[in-house]
Amino acid sequence: MKRTLIVGIGNLLLKDEGVGVHVVNRLERVELPPGVEVVDGGTHSYDLVDTFCQADNLIIVDAMQAGGEPGTIYRVPLEDLGLKPEEKATSLHELHFIEAVRMVNLLGYYPQIVVFGIEPKAIEWGLDLTPEVEARLPKVIELIKDEIQKLIGS
Repeated sequence: MKRTLIVGIGNLLLKDEGVGVHVVNRLERVELPPGVEVVDGGTHSYDLVDTFCQADNLIIVDAMQAGGEPGTIYRVPLEDLGLKPEEKATSLHELHFIEAVRMVNLLGYYPQIVVFGIEPKAIEWGLDLTPEVEARLPKVIELIKDEIQKLIGS
């Protein structure tokens, strides 16, 4: 059975920056098919390398500033994002999600990765999502459930 992980990335202390974690917290209360797990990825991407190596499919949920209206939902295969690893990182605190994926690939693992990004309105101190982003969570969860069905059907 293929293993699919839904990973929420973000900082819960910075309003909409934490949207990925808010999404996976809600998904923990939803019945998901066998082989599908949710992971709170928080802000320490280097901790995710081992987890990523265990997955056949990764669904990443994160805030994504792409110029749309707050709450806009984007679905993008990772390779289409054009993200480049930070070549001059000097500590593990500077390691970001894309560097974790690069390490996973260097270890010989190549999970299929799709990213669901949600356009933030505010990235500032605060524990709550802005109303515009909060209102889009049910739609994001619906889209993720559709994605899961596509993945386990293939």
